[in-house]
Amino acid sequence: MIYNTEGIVIRSIPYGETHAIILLLTPTGTVSAMARGAKRPQSKLRAGTQLCVEGVYTLYQNTGMGNVQQFELKNSRRPLREHLDLAAYAAYFCELVSSSAEERPNGSSVQYREFLAVLDRLALRNDEPSDISRIWEAKILRTLGAAPNWEQCAICGRRCESSTRYSTADGGFICDECSQTANRRSILVPRGLPILLNRMTKAPMERLGQIRLTEPTKRALLTVLRAQLTEFAGLSLKSASILDSLDIS
Repeated sequence: MIYNTEGIVIRSIPYGETHAIILLLTPTGTVSAMARGAKRPQSKLRAGTQLCVEGVYTLYQNTGMGNVQQFELKNSRRPLREHLDLAAYAAYFCELVSSSAEERPNGSSVQYREFLAVLDRLALRNDEPSDISRIWEAKILRTLGAAPNWEQCAICGRRCESSTRYSTADGGFICDECSQTANRRSILVPRGLPILLNRMTKAPMERLGQIRLTEPTKRALLTVLRAQLTEFAGLSLKSASILDSLDIS
């Protein structure tokens, strides 16, 4: 079967001296394909194997892995490969989405559009990359079913309105009363963090506007979201370690 699909490269692995295996995120899910000869300097497929490149792919697929027949470029997103910090974040975002997206044809067009929007936002550099990272982590947690209702106490279910603490054991925030009565190890987070996280999780990227976070809020978001990704989504990502080693997470 030969078909055309919009897609964006979320993984690219050299195969032999001249070929590449790519993983595409498409509006209907992920698909793996071999781009034969793509590593040759004059190959018309070369551009279509670079991370975060968006285009229209003509794929031939019988059983198993497909083959890239043609490629038409829509958006190269060169800044995401030319700057070290942006490249590190882009790789992290790609690894997150590849860990959560369904295979074609069971994928989500909403996730596809959100991923394009988050990469475009990263490339524009109007926001701190670390702030965009927190938004994408929150959305991935929801996709994986590992995000609670951030505004409700994870123990009693009541709305967290006063001082709030995050409990790793409960996978969410706990209210002031429960933090005093329950035997839980928890950390105090800035007031308003539950509302912020709910908004980051549910609001489309284009509705979020420009992001301005205080340093305490940044630190709390990093702690909470990384704990949720590790303990409740079961993700331990190599690209996250790279971000941490560069001290830009």
